[in-house]
Amino acid sequence: MPVAFVVLAVVALFAVPAVMGREAADAQRRVTEILDPASLQATRLSMVQALEMSSFQAFIMTGEPEYKEAYDQALAREGQIYDSLKHLIQVDDSLKRQKGELKLQGDLPEKLAALFTDAESWHLLQHPAFLSDANRRDALDQVDAEQDRYKEIQQRTVDLENAIQDQVDQARLEVQALETLQGRITLALVVLALLALVAVALVGWNQRVLAGETQDRRMDAVLARREIDALMEATGDGVIGMDLKGRCTSVNRAGCELLGYMESALKGRDFHEVLHHTTLDGQAVSREESPVLAALSRGERIRSPDMDVLWRRDGTALPVQWSLRPLVDGKEVKGAVLTFADMTEIREKEEALRRAVRTRDEVVSIVSHDLRNPLGVVGAAADLLLDLPLDEKERTRQAAIIKRSAERMSRLIGDLLDVSRIEAGALVVRTAHEDVGDVLEEARSIFASQAENYSVTLEVRVEPDVPPVMMDRDRMLQALSNLLENALKATPVRGRITLRASASGGDGATISVVDTGPGIPEEAMDHLFDRFWQASRQDRTGAGLGLAIVRGIVEAHQGTMSVESQPGRGAVFRMHLPTGIEPAAAGDGNGDGDGEGTDA
Repeated sequence: MPVAFVVLAVVALFAVPAVMGREAADAQRRVTEILDPASLQATRLSMVQALEMSSFQAFIMTGEPEYKEAYDQALAREGQIYDSLKHLIQVDDSLKRQKGELKLQGDLPEKLAALFTDAESWHLLQHPAFLSDANRRDALDQVDAEQDRYKEIQQRTVDLENAIQDQVDQARLEVQALETLQGRITLALVVLALLALVAVALVGWNQRVLAGETQDRRMDAVLARREIDALMEATGDGVIGMDLKGRCTSVNRAGCELLGYMESALKGRDFHEVLHHTTLDGQAVSREESPVLAALSRGERIRSPDMDVLWRRDGTALPVQWSLRPLVDGKEVKGAVLTFADMTEIREKEEALRRAVRTRDEVVSIVSHDLRNPLGVVGAAADLLLDLPLDEKERTRQAAIIKRSAERMSRLIGDLLDVSRIEAGALVVRTAHEDVGDVLEEARSIFASQAENYSVTLEVRVEPDVPPVMMDRDRMLQALSNLLENALKATPVRGRITLRASASGGDGATISVVDTGPGIPEEAMDHLFDRFWQASRQDRTGAGLGLAIVRGIVEAHQGTMSVESQPGRGAVFRMHLPTGIEPAAAGDGNGDGDGEGTDA
C-alpha cells in the first residue's frame, strides 16, 4: 500500500497540473486569440460607422462624389470587420459547445446578427440618396431621423463591444480559478508525497513539469503577440501602448506615420507631455486635467469627445477620435492601449457641411429680400390705384411702377431658374450663324442710354477677320447684359467700356468686355463665378447670379470663360466661342428666357 500510494501521488502530481494547465492555457488562448481581437474589431466598427455617417451627411448636403467614394470605402471596411467578427465569434462559439457550456441569453452570435441586420437596413435606407439629386434632397430633410438611426446602430455596436468584454472578463476569471485550483491540488499532492518520504523526487518532478508548461505558455504568448502586432500593423488607425505612468511602450506603423515620429523616438516618453498637452485652441492641459491619465490611473475604458487633437512632431495638431482600453493581467492593470483615428478629412467635411448650410440660409435671405422689396412696391401701388381717385397720369405712373417691379421679380426668378438648369446640365441653347459685330452693336444699343447717364463711354471694336459664330443670340445678349451691368457699376465717371471681338486662331471668336474700373482684388478672383457671391457684402444690389449664368451660357455653347484684372487698371472678361460646332442641348428643359441677370 505505501508503494501504491507513492506511485499514485507521483502520477497525480504529474497528471493533475498537466491537465489543468492545459485547460488554463486553452482559456488564456481563447482570450488572446479570439476575444481580444474581437473586442478590437468591435471598437474599429464603431469608428467606421462614424466615418460612414459623416460621409453620408457630407454627401447629402453637397452632392460631391468624393464623399460617396469615402462612404463606399468605409462600407467596404465595415464588411471586412463584420466578416472578421463573425469568424472570431463562430470559433469562440464552437469552442464553448465542445466544452459543453450552455449558451447564455443574449450571446455574441445573436448580438452580431442583430447588429448586422440593423446595419444592412440602415445602409438600404441611405442607398437611394446616392442615386439622384432628388433623393439626396429628400434625404437632407430626414437628417434628424438618420441621426437617430445612427445612434441606434452605435448603441448596438457598444452593446456588442460590452458583451465581448464581458466574455473576456469571464474567461480571465476562469483562467484565474483554474490556476488557483491547480496550485491547491499541487500543494496537497506535495504534502502527501512528503508524508511518503519522497518529497524531493516529487518536488523535482513537479518543477520540471511546471517549467515545461511555463515555456509552452511563453511561446504561446509570443505567437499571440506576433499575431496581434501583425494586426496592429495592418490597421490604418494609430495604436499606442502605455504603462501605468503614462509612458509610451509601443506605437504601431500607422501611429508613427500619423504623428511623424519614429517608434524609438516615442518609446519611454510621456504621452501627455509629448502628444496630448494642449487643446486645439491653444489652451494648456495640466496632468491633473488629462482624461487619459485619469482613466489610466483608475483602469477605466473611455472615449474621446467628438473631436480631440494629438500633436505631431512638427508641432501641428492632428484631429483625432481616440479610445482608451486598460491592459489587464488577471485582475491587475498593467497599462493601457490607446487607439486613434485621423479625423482631418471628417473635420473638413463637417466644415464644408456647415458652409453649405450657411450658404443655404444666405440664399433664402437674399431671395426673400430681393423679392420682398418689389413685392412691397407692387402692393403699395396697387393700394393707391384701388383706394385713391387718381388722375390718368398718376394711374399710368403707378401702373408703370407695378410693371417695373414685376419685371424685377421676373428677372430674379429667371436667373434662379437659369442657375438651376445650368447646375442640372439642362440649359438649352438654340444656335444659328450670327454676325458677332451685330450682336455687340445690339448689346451696346441696349445700354447706350444707361452708359450716358453714368457718363461712361460705351464703344464696340470688331476686328475685320472675325468669323460668324454659332450662337443663341438671346442667350448671348443675356450674358453680355450681365457683364455690361457689372462693368457700368464698376466704371467711374468719364470711364470707358469696350465691347471687343477678335478671331481665335481660325477656330472661333473671342468676345471681350473691357472696363477701366478699379479692377478685381486678387482674393476675389477664385469666387467670381460662384453662385450668390459678391465682392462687396455691405451693398448688395442683386442675388450674385450674373457671372455664374454667364459662364453657364458660354459653356453651353462649348466655349470657355476667362478673366484678367489688375487693381487700379480695370478688368477684362473674355468669352471664347467656337465657330462651326453645333452645341448639344444639355437637357430637354425649356431654356427660353432673355432676363438680363443680376450682379456677380
